[in-house]
Amino acid sequence: MPNQREGVHQGTQAQPAAQALYSRPMPGGGFVRVEVLVSEPANPTAERLRGRVVMERRSFAPPEADDEQVIVAEMEGDDANSVVAELFRIARDNAAIARRVLRRANPPRAD
Repeated sequence: MPNQREGVHQGTQAQPAAQALYSRPMPGGGFVRVEVLVSEPANPTAERLRGRVVMERRSFAPPEADDEQVIVAEMEGDDANSVVAELFRIARDNAAIARRVLRRANPPRAD
């Protein structure tokens, strides 16, 4: 079973290399993609158990190197197939993406 970590992260800092497996346009602009993170580019099979769903900005211009992206979900697991399947499920579902982004932007209050 994959270990899932939801979150919204803007900007990139010393991120491992990522290989995009899937990409699609979002309604209204922007893109969502599924990435498999590779922290050892020389040995890609060693680190393929981590992945994430990323949203990119709404723009018709090509992305710049310093553009911000939103990490919708990150996952790790022992079975690469189950990790990738869950990431694809999220990336194909606009409502799931919206719920995750809104949940992170508006965390529940502890009253």
